[in-house]
Amino acid sequence: MTPKFRPVKFVWKFPRPQEDHKAQALLKAAYITAMATDPETVVILIRSEGHPTTYCVETSKYVADRPHITIACKNPEQVLSGTHLTSHGYTVSQFNLEIIEVRANEYGEMQDDMFDGKRRRGHERRSLWPDDLPEEEIWLPIEG
Repeated sequence: MTPKFRPVKFVWKFPRPQEDHKAQALLKAAYITAMATDPETVVILIRSEGHPTTYCVETSKYVADRPHITIACKNPEQVLSGTHLTSHGYTVSQFNLEIIEVRANEYGEMQDDMFDGKRRRGHERRSLWPDDLPEEEIWLPIEG
């Protein structure tokens, strides 16, 4: 039987790691996290590398959390509606990106043009899913 493949677009919210092994580990972790969130995902926004904090909207502060990556993902309907889901892929450590648990955020589907809520000194707040980010398309096998 010939395997079937489909394109998945990966979008980087920060510069793609220059070391290929780091970039590949992050792409794999992002893909696993997205597929656990929504198996119909066609676009993945990689929002962070491994980190041990989460931004708390209620307090406007970072709080300690287990090591994880943060992604946002879209299925074909969400591409058309301008919405996405956000998830954390919890990892073995901040630097070992093997996914051990995936947890979607409690807010559910969000508009792409929402602000990320974080105020940075000397910078305007950014959209959660800006239009001007670098992306790459990878053809991946379809499970089943």
